Amino acid sequence: MSNETRITKKERDTLIILGQHLNEEFPMRLVDIALEMSLKPPTALNLVKRLEKKGYLEREKGMIVLTATGISRFREVVENHRIIETLMVNNGMDLEKACLMSENIDFLIDHKSIDKIFEKLGKPTKCPHGRRIEQFHK
Repeated sequence: MSNETRITKKERDTLIILGQHLNEEFPMRLVDIALEMSLKPPTALNLVKRLEKKGYLEREKGMIVLTATGISRFREVVENHRIIETLMVNNGMDLEKACLMSENIDFLIDHKSIDKIFEKLGKPTKCPHGRRIEQFHK
């Protein structure tokens, strides 16, 4: 992953929020992101601008939408999260702690490493929460 497409934890959280609202009738607005992340609007705007510069989202008439690249990155982070969480739970960690810890690294791990973990886990189809693992970037 190049430096231009790497994301921070706050950028990751912004992508997750936007991705979780993909199927809603109206796209999110800056104020929605700020409220959901408990941020001041200028801080949320800074995050949006950074993700826009990286090609992950676009702003259209006050609405913020993920680009195809943003949707792909959102799905990758979610998949990484589920695989890491599965690894941790399978090795004795409490589910909620594994979930919280996964959030801190799911956006940092490269494809090859995740694929190796996925293989070693026996290619699980669901995470400990019962959510599907799809293996998008195989």
